Amino acid sequence: MRGSAPRKRAILTALILLTFFLVPLSIWLGYYKASMADILRVLFMPDNSPLSTVVWDLRLRRILAAIVIGAVLGGAGAAIQAVMRNPLASPFTFGLSFAASLGVAVALLILQGGALQRYQIYVYNPFMVSMCAFAFSLVQVLVVLLLAYKAGLSAGSLVLSAIATSFAYQAVLYLLQYFYLNEVLVSTVVFWTFGDLGRISWEELRLVATASALLVIPYFIYRSLDYDLILGGDELAKSSGVSPERLRVETTVLAALGTALATSFVGVIGFVCLLAPHAARLLVGGGHRYLMPTSMVMGSLILLLSDTLGRTIISPIVIPVGIMTSLLGVPLLVYLLIRGGGHGYRD
Repeated sequence: MRGSAPRKRAILTALILLTFFLVPLSIWLGYYKASMADILRVLFMPDNSPLSTVVWDLRLRRILAAIVIGAVLGGAGAAIQAVMRNPLASPFTFGLSFAASLGVAVALLILQGGALQRYQIYVYNPFMVSMCAFAFSLVQVLVVLLLAYKAGLSAGSLVLSAIATSFAYQAVLYLLQYFYLNEVLVSTVVFWTFGDLGRISWEELRLVATASALLVIPYFIYRSLDYDLILGGDELAKSSGVSPERLRVETTVLAALGTALATSFVGVIGFVCLLAPHAARLLVGGGHRYLMPTSMVMGSLILLLSDTLGRTIISPIVIPVGIMTSLLGVPLLVYLLIRGGGHGYRD
């Protein structure tokens, strides 16, 4: 084990406190300048001032979205890596994000669920978009499970097959854009694939937060000890009263739900679900009792820092968070893999 339980609790507590500390700091940073005292004042006592509008309507909403969605992606990545016993497994590498993106494109282009108005995506029926994203994610889940149980693929081959199917989703997405040569509709889908926390509304954020807090995150936490058992092999899990098949199905479905919710409202955000568990594993080791919540907090931190950097690095231009996570995620992931000995389960 990587350290004692008190040390792991201290690390997890420190990461949570760091996240809370970064919230007012992230609100303070940006093109609109104000003192920290004024930021804290309108944060606790909102009024009708322009600063209050900036804090509540522009910055706080995307910060809370980063925390919630980052936690879901981080937890989903750690859970899928456990049930597949593969450090490369994640909703991103398994193609769930791309499948959800295709579902969003179908809802926007074919079902006419949204449009682009004044450089902002306007969704007529966000629930229809979410359901399409979830439905296509479930299709990818079935493909992954079919390859795992029927084709008898190894863990590495399974990841490569999932990546291959993600290219198929991209091809269909490009085909839709080719047939629908309407620059407004195509621009809507293209903007969606960038990944932008600024487009989520308060109502959509409440929907994502409610589903995450009541279903996705509690399930991953509740199954933490079962993930440790399945890492020891299916026989060990069965002897302990855990059904590996049921655990894999439930985990992938819940990961698909969380990924679909995130993708349908903020677009594709890559590497968070892959990077957060590796970073957490280096801090607290492989036991999921602490690895799972640490992965969630690391996901929130990574997404929050990426979004803050994207808003401030070339202000007033905002770089979408999906682009920032990809730019930052590749070198960080390579560094973590080298430091961790080239694999994801080193204790």
